[in-house]
Amino acid sequence: MADDLFQELEEEQRLAKMRSVGLRVGVVVLCVLIVAGIGGGVWGWKQHQLHTAQAQASNRYFEAMSLLGALSGKPVTEGAAHQKAEGILQDLAQSAPEGVRSYAAMYLAELKLQEHDTASALKLWSAVAEDKKADTSLRSMAQYRGLNARMDTAPRDELRAGYQALVQEGGSWVPLAKEGLAVLDLAPGSTKTDHEEARRLLQQVQSSPDSTEGLRQRAGMLLQTLGEAG
Repeated sequence: MADDLFQELEEEQRLAKMRSVGLRVGVVVLCVLIVAGIGGGVWGWKQHQLHTAQAQASNRYFEAMSLLGALSGKPVTEGAAHQKAEGILQDLAQSAPEGVRSYAAMYLAELKLQEHDTASALKLWSAVAEDKKADTSLRSMAQYRGLNARMDTAPRDELRAGYQALVQEGGSWVPLAKEGLAVLDLAPGSTKTDHEEARRLLQQVQSSPDSTEGLRQRAGMLLQTLGEAG
């Protein structure tokens, strides 16, 4: 009798243990499903927020373009419309989602350059060039524009290193970067060897399929200064 009672108690404990384990497993599975659901919901919400922010930023960017377009042919700093457009671009360059942010910064840099605020333009170009999330072409453009804007002020070695880096990156910016190197080789104080290197670079610019017609014409004019029509 005692043995039967002991076996019954043992069986009840075993069943209770199994129910406890099953309950814990069920709770764990439920928690995993809940967390997965929350994670998917959060991801989806973040994507929704990103798309919404991008759409809003794009609308503001085109608003600025519209304001500036209406001022075509007028002084760049004229009136409240220009100030509003520049304010929009400034805000977008600082806080817009990537894509719109870089385009806004590049356009604002050109405005600053027109206003003879080279220091602000250089900061904007530098921000785009160093932004690893920005489009590669925009980063290269920002680097190139920054180098050109400092052609008369920056150390020649620093400029040369910048143009050479663009050449090494490859792509459509190579001819422009080679033009920059050639200009450095023709700067006051350059040697005959520098002039030979400039001639070589300019000939490459003229023959490159990536060169525009205007770039080829500039290369030809510089070659003429070296005694060669190109």
